[in-house]
Amino acid sequence: MKDFISEYAHGKEIVDTVFEAASGAISAIKKHGDDAVVNGAFGTYFKEDKTFLTFDSVYRVFDKVPDFQKGKYASSIAGPPEFQEAVKEWLFKSAGLDIDADVIATPGGTGALSSTTKNTLAPGETVIHPDIGWGPYKTIAKENNTPVEYYQLFDGDAFNLESFKATCTKVMKDQGKVLAFINDPCQNPTGYTMSQEEWDDVLSFINELSEQGPFILLHDIAYIDFNQKGDDYKKLFEKFTTMNENVLTVIAFSASKTLTAYGWRVGAQVLISSNEEGRRKFKHACGNSARGGWSTVNNGGMVCFSEIALNENNKAAYMKEKNAYVTLLKERAEIMIEEAKDVGLPLYPYHEGFFITIRIDDQVVKNELHLKLKNHNIFFVNVYGGLRVAICSIPKTKLKGLAKRVKNVLDEIVEDEETPLKESGDETNDEANTTP
Repeated sequence: MKDFISEYAHGKEIVDTVFEAASGAISAIKKHGDDAVVNGAFGTYFKEDKTFLTFDSVYRVFDKVPDFQKGKYASSIAGPPEFQEAVKEWLFKSAGLDIDADVIATPGGTGALSSTTKNTLAPGETVIHPDIGWGPYKTIAKENNTPVEYYQLFDGDAFNLESFKATCTKVMKDQGKVLAFINDPCQNPTGYTMSQEEWDDVLSFINELSEQGPFILLHDIAYIDFNQKGDDYKKLFEKFTTMNENVLTVIAFSASKTLTAYGWRVGAQVLISSNEEGRRKFKHACGNSARGGWSTVNNGGMVCFSEIALNENNKAAYMKEKNAYVTLLKERAEIMIEEAKDVGLPLYPYHEGFFITIRIDDQVVKNELHLKLKNHNIFFVNVYGGLRVAICSIPKTKLKGLAKRVKNVLDEIVEDEETPLKESGDETNDEANTTP
């Protein structure tokens, strides 16, 4: 007898580790009080006074958006012309670049990731992800019936170029096409940002491999506006214009993360390729997926973003306000990193951004630490290879002493287990993490 669901829908069950951890933290706060709980689960920014961060420079502009603009459909599936221009202004012209690119509005960065996967790979073809990465990458792959091959993100404290090359080469040999995800800067969940030299090596390899078949680079820039270089980072995008005709770069941009207006669900696919005909076909395919999926994106949010990006005074106010919170992230990170170093708590390399990840290579030890920390009213997100600490949501007062508290619990577990921690790579990427 047939099921209600299709054969492709079997096994589709969300295991949402973020909301599970956040729910536990909220329950603990109600029971023990806020001062007794460390809520490092939320991937959204909270101020030092523990209130949700909303930028005055954003919401006062939003207040002036006419009600009919907030309520109406967008004028185009790909987003209003002003929004498309605003995205180009934000990503390219702000860094002094003049890049020929196509823009397609999506519901947040997630929409860009999903549409790209759907429109580059046929069901059954393989997508390439980092082994330590944003949990919903795997959910998106499952939704599109695309198996995943993983490259190891790190070789010591550096990007693992050899693993990336080996994984891409294998997939190209197997299916004649590659779709590979790179999340940079402020990688979720580790806070790593690649160097220009690392990017040069990656792009040189992609150019070489593309001689064997199409290579689609999905550059996930969800946290780009919280990097410490600001617009200077965006100069990287010019390198994408020099790639071979067999390379398509898709930048997945999240305007709603940039504005800390997460629920607006405003983002974009930004397409760069010297292959104009291939880019045109891809743009039309993504437009069709949009119409058959979400239809149009939040018009009020797109109008507000455009008013900020294209108005010099509005943008200056935003940048001043936002930069203060980039500095605060740096201050929070310094506390966690220095204290972790002092007590010997292992971390993955962190440069900037919302998250730091405690490195626990042994999966059994990691899972036990995750559970036991809850008994100490400490709530993190369980990810592949470790526990993600959302410094974006933890005030400095609670970060002080946190590394030592975690290390004490970890030492107790390791002593009880009487088992040394495994070397990296001993476990497979089989956790269904959801880590916004």
